[in-house]
Amino acid sequence: MSQYEEQILKKHCILAVGPYYHEKYASIIYTPEEMFYSRYKVNDIINFYCLQHGSSLSGRKLSSRKRSKDVKNPSILISQLNSIAAYQVPCENNLDTIWIMDVENSMIGSLPNNTSEIILSNQVKLKSSLAANLVEKRKLKALNLLYENAYIFVQSHFFNKVAAK
Repeated sequence: MSQYEEQILKKHCILAVGPYYHEKYASIIYTPEEMFYSRYKVNDIINFYCLQHGSSLSGRKLSSRKRSKDVKNPSILISQLNSIAAYQVPCENNLDTIWIMDVENSMIGSLPNNTSEIILSNQVKLKSSLAANLVEKRKLKALNLLYENAYIFVQSHFFNKVAAK
């Protein structure tokens, strides 16, 4: 991963990463302020983002599969500390996936032909070939990962205080 992508992932709040095949670029990184174009493929960027937070993409997927019994295309928890989760949806125009990290603030709309539209918090609209109800299920699984971990953290913090007394 180049320093360019590394700085983007470290300094910005990432809303989504999707494919963008144009000239030398392979993906686009969406942030609240702007969009950044990258030469690296979507899964390479997501893998590096996961590694910045302590584990690889394959490790996060394996963990999600074991925790939530979600075998195919699991939602992942990227960072428990920073409350970052993500879910993947197929892109409308090609075989690649779009990773959505804007789990709490994004909205999902239904389009004709069983397709859907994900509206990010910065009002960018991403189209998926997956039906809106299935996208909603994936989003809910990602939200469940976030809230389940927050509940466990609060519960363990409470019991640690009680045990210390």
